[in-house]
Amino acid sequence: MGIYTSDQRGMIDSIDRSVASLERVNALNNEDYARCLEVFEANSNQRLGLLNWLEENVLSKMAKSANSILSVGCGTGAFDEKILQYLSGRMDHVEYVGIEPNALEAGEFLKRMQAQSSDQIDADVSVLVEKFGDRSFGKDFDLIVFVQSIYYLGDRNGAIDAALKALRPGGVVIIAVAPDESLNTIANLIWQRQMGQKSWFSDDMRHHFDTRGIAYSETRISANLNATACFSSESPDGKNIIDFIVQTRTDRLPETLQQNISEFLLSISEAEDGNTCLPHPVDIFTCKNG
Repeated sequence: MGIYTSDQRGMIDSIDRSVASLERVNALNNEDYARCLEVFEANSNQRLGLLNWLEENVLSKMAKSANSILSVGCGTGAFDEKILQYLSGRMDHVEYVGIEPNALEAGEFLKRMQAQSSDQIDADVSVLVEKFGDRSFGKDFDLIVFVQSIYYLGDRNGAIDAALKALRPGGVVIIAVAPDESLNTIANLIWQRQMGQKSWFSDDMRHHFDTRGIAYSETRISANLNATACFSSESPDGKNIIDFIVQTRTDRLPETLQQNISEFLLSISEAEDGNTCLPHPVDIFTCKNG
């Protein structure tokens, strides 16, 4: 915890003790998760940076015949539709499969992606309402993407290995994952109570690849989350953003714990163009099959 001041370490310890004393900490339900995610992403520039990197380094280099894509934890398809839009005109046909256990988000993914099919691209879109790992794939995909979804899988190591096995020759797996830094500190404490295991961060990705001798490359994308609304008690958007940051309904936590979480987030914030922003970087890991 060398990145924290003594005051911040005190806040983290206090939050940790408070979370440990709770009888249980419920995860966000499907409806809450979908709503909070939408507001959170609308206030972050991370996905734009990730998409720009993906276009420049992966999508622009895909062969026209490399047209089978799997998105693991696809959510509503807000990110995937951007991929499909970029490929429109570059490829005549794309088979795009999403995997999403949240039925509400899976339905939105299907509607959003099917709307992208046009004269410029024939998109064969499908979605599996399940978690990745519930079924086996052959060497079916040219591109597999995990965009901030690896955390939600029970067996993260197994999921990465399964994804690599599902690649066609020349295929690529892209895994976008957060570093274990300030914005994720509280979520990790709560996650341990919810799932009985620590969350999964960039260091865990490196350990996985290094111990298996798997070649990979890594890129850091710097980004910010506009958290101004989080520090206004009257803002529904602020509540949704904090709920997503900590992955639980904060209005169901003790008031003292709510206050401690807010104070910690404010302590790691920075002023930028009149807004209160939180650091929101992402690390991108790339593995190729041949």
